[in-house]
Amino acid sequence: MTATSPNTIKIGSFEVSRPIAFTYLLTIFYNITFFLQFSATPYLVKQLQLSDADFGYIQTIFGVFQMVGGPLFGYVIQKFGIRYALHLCYFSTFLSGLSLYFSFDYYSLLLSRIPVVFMHGQQAHQTLLSALTTPGKERTSAFGRMGLTFGIGFIFVPIFSIAATKIGGDLAPLLVSAALCAFPSIVLETCIERKSYEHEISQDDSNGPPPQINITNVVRILQKPGVLNVMAKKNGGVVPFLMIIAVLNLYIIEKFNATNTENQIMQMMMGVFIMFSNGFGVIWLRKKFDEQTLLIIGSLSFVVGYTLFTFVFFNFWMLLVIMPFVSLGMSVVATCSDSLLTALVDESEQGIVLGTATSLNSLVRTFSPLFAGSLLQNYGFQSLTILGVVGSLLAIGLMIMSPVDENLIKKHKTE
Repeated sequence: MTATSPNTIKIGSFEVSRPIAFTYLLTIFYNITFFLQFSATPYLVKQLQLSDADFGYIQTIFGVFQMVGGPLFGYVIQKFGIRYALHLCYFSTFLSGLSLYFSFDYYSLLLSRIPVVFMHGQQAHQTLLSALTTPGKERTSAFGRMGLTFGIGFIFVPIFSIAATKIGGDLAPLLVSAALCAFPSIVLETCIERKSYEHEISQDDSNGPPPQINITNVVRILQKPGVLNVMAKKNGGVVPFLMIIAVLNLYIIEKFNATNTENQIMQMMMGVFIMFSNGFGVIWLRKKFDEQTLLIIGSLSFVVGYTLFTFVFFNFWMLLVIMPFVSLGMSVVATCSDSLLTALVDESEQGIVLGTATSLNSLVRTFSPLFAGSLLQNYGFQSLTILGVVGSLLAIGLMIMSPVDENLIKKHKTE
């Protein structure tokens, strides 16, 4: 990362403004801190001698808190500003790491999950990028490159985790995670000027106070032209993907007698494929097509991936063939739909609409193990993949029959 002018930084072959470049750096730091905690938690559960059922309850509570926290965090962004919300996110992650490390039984571990209500790094960084970019190609490309930062963070997590474990034991990554939370706060305070994005807030304030966080306002925002339309198109293929991921580890263990090493290889494959799909695939495709066309392309990629899952998933290593299509579908659909959602609402409502979308995904992740496990047990793995094919085809049908009015998007581009 090199500076080419006072206001731009060159990363590889492309140039971005300094605030956007440092937003990517914030995302990398946050992903490292978050996934260090995520990877160390199972060892903590083992050390506390908790049952699988207890761990399941902890994970469910985590999902519920995340689901509730999405819109609440969106309101914090609009009420107090993105800078305050980011510091709250980093401080909550710091508290989460410390409280996990000092947990000594089931109930203290349960209490340690309270800070996750405000641990919404992706939502916060997307909102910051929304304030730094214009709707359309620039914003979609910016959101797409966030997937590249996910992959970079994914690469650094095992490095920090292995080093910390060798020095301080299985739970040391939790302390490292807490300590690393200071770095994004420092970068935010020293490297990203307030004026680069707070002008958006001042413009919104001239139009009245930010919307309050309540059911009425959430419903009002969802009823804005195009918002529910985009959410339905997004979740047609994404929800089955989340359900499949919830039971995929269990399935490959039972079906292919996969070892722990092969499970880690699968996780690595998913991370790498999503990284390249977001970091390069979405950006290249956005140069050729608009967001609504990309939603169709992404859903078609979902269809191909789910079809391969249904008919040719007879060997563990077939994941090398299947996952590129599913990862591309996830990257394109999620990135373009989030970009469209921010373009369809006022600047003061972007945090809430992204928070609502995040909460919906958290809801699915919370209960998907239950429903996906039931389908897997009673109807087989193919029932989930067929659901993915059907959901993606229905989403494509909706995209063709009911496209979002381009005038709505162009209106927000010019305002």
